Amino acid sequence: MAGLGRTLTDLRIPSVDVTEVMDGGFQVVDVRSPREFAEGHLPGAINLPFLDDEQRAAVGAVYAEKGAARARLAAMELVSPLLPQYLSSLCEFARAQPRRRRLALMCWRGGERSRNVALLLALVGVHVVTVDGGYRAYRRKVVAGLADWEPSVPVITLHGKTGAGKSALLRALGQGTSGLRRPRPWALDLEGLALHRGSLLGDLNQPGGRRQKVFEALLWEELRRTRGEYLVLEGEGSRIGPINVPKTVAEAIRHGRPVLVTAPIEQRVARIVREYAPQNWDEVQCERFRRSLGLIGARLPRKTLHSLETAFDDGRFIDVVKGLLVNYYDPLYERSSTEGRDFVLEFTTSPDPTEDARRFVHDMARLIREGSF
Repeated sequence: MAGLGRTLTDLRIPSVDVTEVMDGGFQVVDVRSPREFAEGHLPGAINLPFLDDEQRAAVGAVYAEKGAARARLAAMELVSPLLPQYLSSLCEFARAQPRRRRLALMCWRGGERSRNVALLLALVGVHVVTVDGGYRAYRRKVVAGLADWEPSVPVITLHGKTGAGKSALLRALGQGTSGLRRPRPWALDLEGLALHRGSLLGDLNQPGGRRQKVFEALLWEELRRTRGEYLVLEGEGSRIGPINVPKTVAEAIRHGRPVLVTAPIEQRVARIVREYAPQNWDEVQCERFRRSLGLIGARLPRKTLHSLETAFDDGRFIDVVKGLLVNYYDPLYERSSTEGRDFVLEFTTSPDPTEDARRFVHDMARLIREGSF
């Protein structure tokens, strides 16, 4: 036992700076509890918690009452029954990594949990690193990076009525223009990162909510390297549903060269019905829509609201969407978004986002050549 003690004491666990981890070359394993991980984490990290949420709370209570040494013992007592299985899973995961790709363990401060797991892995022949400063250091990098960010290329801001195809255009620009000639667009879909379309109904038919810290981590990952000759953003406000847009990004949107995106109303209606898919909503989503419709209805004539409610209950979703556009969203947009703007381009979308992306890149290249920027 004395020999084992010396071995544990003598083991030196290397650590790496969080910037080095962000630049790649490591697979981050976040050993914090599931709740901590859900609140915020480094993009690409996987969560293999050393303590679950209840265990972490119990150890924290011991730490507060009896100090660090007793808390360590309490932690080991809690995890010891499942420790062989836990280490086996980590070993398999480490060996499944591509050659020269090491595991980097991250906890809250780069202290107890990550070091303990690293020590245990070293005893069974798997050598990993820990992230110096842990998630706290990473979070500081994200906050500082977003606060100091300035666009290094011209910014294009897409404006347009609901359903005009702004998000579809951004997605297509991000996926299908790599083979086109320069200047290349750098498209950033903020609503996609937020998992919210920005409106009162914007979280319907979305794959779960997005936490603020997770959104900011994903956003910083997109912004910290320049990815094209001009940046294309949608004309968002300071919030996207429950998500706050960083001030630096909101300023870039506000001062970007404005482009007006348009589409015929029939095409807009069809796009909205396709994206929101109300025919597939469960009763919870249907009830949320009805409540939101009631809030919108406070600004509509009673007869119009009743007509929309009846159409929804009858399953006439096209009529519902068209009625909302004509009576609520379009007038709201006209009052808030187009007044006083001198658009550098008016761009009409089609049902084919890939073709729209090609046309958009062509039009932007022409404007740049003409010196419109």
